[in-house]
Amino acid sequence: MSMLEGKRALITGVASNRSIAYGIAQAMHREGAELAFTYQNDKLKGRVE
Repeated sequence: MSMLEGKRALITGVASNRSIAYGIAQAMHREGAELAFTYQNDKLKGRVE
């Protein structure tokens, strides 16, 4: 069982793969968390997806 398996998290502030939020999201995903993301505008939507 992973450390965050069955947990849910809302990740805010992902602007690119160089942001702190991106690194946190990767680590949480690796540990089994179910993630939801927010983004500032439609321009950033593609980066988050």
